Amino acid sequence: MSLTLQAAKEVTAKLPPVLKSFFAKYPPSTLKAYASTQTLTTADDRNPFLPAIHPVTKVVHDPVYSLRRQSVIFKLAQDYGLETLLPSMDKKFGLEKKEGKLPMKGVVRPKGAAYERNYEDRMLAKEKAIAQIDEKILSVKGNRYKRRLEKRKDWPKNMF
Repeated sequence: MSLTLQAAKEVTAKLPPVLKSFFAKYPPSTLKAYASTQTLTTADDRNPFLPAIHPVTKVVHDPVYSLRRQSVIFKLAQDYGLETLLPSMDKKFGLEKKEGKLPMKGVVRPKGAAYERNYEDRMLAKEKAIAQIDEKILSVKGNRYKRRLEKRKDWPKNMF
């Protein structure tokens, strides 16, 4: 037993001060059970990462460690492989954080630039205008252009 105690002291000596002080106040979850939901502020199994309810006033108190401090503690514990020893927390990290989220609307259905959105309408308008170009020119130039169009019908088709 003294060998394991000495090994534990060596491991804790190598921990950063933030983790040392945390584990001094709140022993690892293997040694002490912590609540996974809100409890009273006076409860023995109060989780420092979750809000607690005052027994007399019924006011909800903030967690002992804010979300920012929770993430610092969790990331340090993760670096040392001790994240399983921490009490349960509401905050999510890494892939677990992104599992329930929907992708952004702009990624699923990108809006596109104005010229991209209007491309098909412009092409249809251009084809329609090209189809009606002879009538427009005829209305401006008159009979001389009409004779030219009639001659053009007899010309051989362009091979290209």
